Amino acid sequence: MRAQQKRKPRYKRTPTHSLRLQERDKEIIHQVYRYRFLNSRQIDSLVEGSSQRILRRLGGLFHEDYLSRPIEQIRPYKTGSDPMIYGIGNKGIEILKNEFAIPKNKIDWTRKNRGVRQIYLDHQMMISNFMVCLELACKNRNDVEFLSREKLGEDLSGKLMSGSTAKWKVEVQRKGKGSGKVGLSVIPDKVFGLYFPNKPPGKRRALFFLEADRSTMPVVRSNLYRSSFYKKLVGYWESYRQDLFKEYFGLKGARVLTVTKSQQRIDNMIEANKKMDERGRGLRMFLFATQDEITSEDPDRILKGIWKDGRGENTASLMD
Repeated sequence: MRAQQKRKPRYKRTPTHSLRLQERDKEIIHQVYRYRFLNSRQIDSLVEGSSQRILRRLGGLFHEDYLSRPIEQIRPYKTGSDPMIYGIGNKGIEILKNEFAIPKNKIDWTRKNRGVRQIYLDHQMMISNFMVCLELACKNRNDVEFLSREKLGEDLSGKLMSGSTAKWKVEVQRKGKGSGKVGLSVIPDKVFGLYFPNKPPGKRRALFFLEADRSTMPVVRSNLYRSSFYKKLVGYWESYRQDLFKEYFGLKGARVLTVTKSQQRIDNMIEANKKMDERGRGLRMFLFATQDEITSEDPDRILKGIWKDGRGENTASLMD
């Protein structure tokens, strides 16, 4: 009788050094790097192949240190059937360097991912869910194309921070007591674009900024020196008014998409948006949706009219 194979531990590596990398493995490693963290279900949706085979390859890539499994994911999940979350492992960086010409740095990625805290992991997975759904939705259509930050021709002036995070400064005129200028940092969770081949020239590219909000900061505070969602709104609005989008990304206008946890949170954000508008009506460049409306089971919804505009009056589509 054949002896039953002992199941390997989920978070402790037991390498056999027998894994032979396939092209699909390299694609998995690259996708995980692009998103920072992905769960097995998301990887399955992005990489061709049977689900069972991809799950087996993910296990091998973890045990051989091409991928890592952040241990912090244990806490928020209650069942063993929840999809496993993966980040890059140290050997995965070698593959990225050799196969995708991505420069290697001196970071110990296995240790870095092991030390990730739950609040950061939850935030990154919220971003990943949005971006995976968006790319899948665009992949299934011929009237819209996803544009990565690099394809937008970002950093035209050389003033944005290099690396994976876009960041810029904008000066804002304070109101009321102690009036004067305040310098705000604008750091989107993601920058991307959409390309519409069927639209007239000059209207084919659209710029978007993503804010993944997990209700960890107040919507409004009494001043602009402390973190709040209102402060984020002001930073984006003043960037538009001062033509910084044009300077940094080559496009005058943009939409700021906020994905958050509840409709009540959205209502509070819209009220904050109205306070920022001198007319008190709200600004339509800001769009809001709950995270439950964006799922990989129906990724095409992300492009449709699920977005509530900054006036709280109408819904909007990303295709408009």
